This record gives sequence, structure tokens and C-alpha cells, in this order.
Amino acid sequence: MSETVNPQGNPQGKGVVMVLQQMAAAAPAEIRPKSADEALLDYWCSSLVLSSAFKFRVAPDNTYFLYRVGTEWQLSLIAPGEWGARMPGEFVAECQLGQDMTWQLQFDDGLSETVRFALVAFLEGFQAQAASSSSFDEMLPDYVESLPYQQRVLASALKRSLKHSLRLAGDNGVGLLAAVVERRLSITQ
Repeated sequence: MSETVNPQGNPQGKGVVMVLQQMAAAAPAEIRPKSADEALLDYWCSSLVLSSAFKFRVAPDNTYFLYRVGTEWQLSLIAPGEWGARMPGEFVAECQLGQDMTWQLQFDDGLSETVRFALVAFLEGFQAQAASSSSFDEMLPDYVESLPYQQRVLASALKRSLKHSLRLAGDNGVGLLAAVVERRLSITQ
């Protein structure tokens, strides 16, 4: 018995509709003008969260929790006090997704030296990647293939948010590139 495979896949386009709905749901709201330094901090914090492992859909105005598990970042719905003895790794920060689709982080006061070094390494890699970009669009691409689906949707929304915030402040992205090149973002040890 031979089965015929339909090479056209989904001829009704139902998958495309879902993707478009999720992109629309992740559209930034309440965008305000931001300086290049504010946008740089938002970009770095958001990049840290988006580089973490998570397999759930996040929503603005909710609080999430960032952990360092081995050599990876992990975002969770579960607060450190709710884990008991089963906490997956070291608690790093409380994270909140804003209406403008940027992430705000409140770092834990008692971060270990290992986590601090990991944060510095992430910052250095972030700055190196961003500094090698020749334009705003190259620095904040519309599509990052290496990211999982939910993070890709959020990264696209982040780009739209930062682009509009900078435009409202009279910056076409050049100020953000300059802030990266001048290494205006740093972590104190």
C-alpha cells in the first residue's frame, strides 16, 4: 500500500494565519521616545532574555524569572521561592516584558561570581556582534534563524519597538550604533 504525500502541505494557509496572529499580538504598544543609551540598555536586557531557553508564550506586564542553569540562561514562570529544593540553577533576575516589547530586568543582589562573569561574557559578545554591524537593520535583523519560534517573534517585535522609539527621539539608529561602538554599556563587578 503506497501513500501519496501532498507536496503542497497546507493549501489553506492555516499555519500562516497563526503566525500572523502571533506577530500581531506581539506588536509593540505604548512606544515612547528613547535616547540611544536607553535603547542600548533595552536591547541588551532583551537580548539576554531572548537568548534564554523557554518554551511558553510570554505576555506584556507579566513577571518571569531568569536562571543560570549550567552554562545556559533559562526563563521560567516560577519564582525562586516557589521551587523549594528543586531550583534548576542560580536565580539571576526578575524580568518583566513591557507593553513596548522590551524587557526590564531586576538583578538579584546576591549574584555569584560565576554568574557575574557569564553576564560580562554575554555583554562582551553582544557588543562585539553589534559593533561589527554596519547598520541598524544589520544590528537588529528582522529574522534570526538560530532563535526558537517564540523568541523569533519577540525579537521582531523588539526591533520594531526600538526603531520607533529612536525615531520618536529623532534618531535613525545611528545613535544606537554609536553607543555600541563607544561601549557605553558596562557591568560593574
